[in-house]
Amino acid sequence: MAGHKLTVENLSFSYAGAAPVLRNVSFTLRPGGVTTLLGANACGKTTLLLLMSKNLKPNGGRVLLDGRDIATIRLKDFARQAAVVHQKNTAPDDLSVERLVAYGRIPYSSLFRGRKAEDGERVAWAMEATGIADIARQTMGALSGGQRQRAFIAMALAQDTKLLFLDEPTTFLDMRYQVETLRLIRELNVKHGLTILMVLHDINQALMYSDEVIGLKDGMVLAQGPPAAVVTEDAILALYGVRLPVRGEGGRMWVLPV
Repeated sequence: MAGHKLTVENLSFSYAGAAPVLRNVSFTLRPGGVTTLLGANACGKTTLLLLMSKNLKPNGGRVLLDGRDIATIRLKDFARQAAVVHQKNTAPDDLSVERLVAYGRIPYSSLFRGRKAEDGERVAWAMEATGIADIARQTMGALSGGQRQRAFIAMALAQDTKLLFLDEPTTFLDMRYQVETLRLIRELNVKHGLTILMVLHDINQALMYSDEVIGLKDGMVLAQGPPAAVVTEDAILALYGVRLPVRGEGGRMWVLPV
């Protein structure tokens, strides 16, 4: 089942007293797909993600979720439709994994509603889906980097949404956990129908795990489309200021970053 339809219309943003970070950005996420934001440092990727997840307010333009401006959606209601995993996540070392994941149920809580069986079921499902059910009772301080990232993704899944934002989910992870995290993201997309937007720095990872790529340059969309169509030698030069060879074989493509 396809996820929510999210559209960005003429989005502009600048921090107080600073030059514009984003300028008239427009695109529509592919429902039920994995889209990756690519671009050089300071091109606006994280700022764009924060605007799309209601963590910042635009100076101009709007973000539409199923045709509705997210500015008109209460934060608690929005959290029932979209979840975000930030680049830098923190949690007390003595907090159990299960307790952390249970925080994903906060959008469904109220002063007049105690914890329901559904909450426990969603927490258990989120831990099972991310492969951390066996470490539910362990504390966050005892986890490896890859396990911590899975725990935060599980907390996002516990929100029971169909739209997931991930800001550089492989940062600070070694090669093994980078691959495991990206395989998990693709699995969540395929098996559970999540529409996913993630920010990545590694072009080859974007080629391997994305349905679409959006290239940002100086706060504007330079290109959008299937990875094979967007990631070309000319596009890499335009986005990053360096020409790198792009190769392909057997239906797969890769960039030689040397």
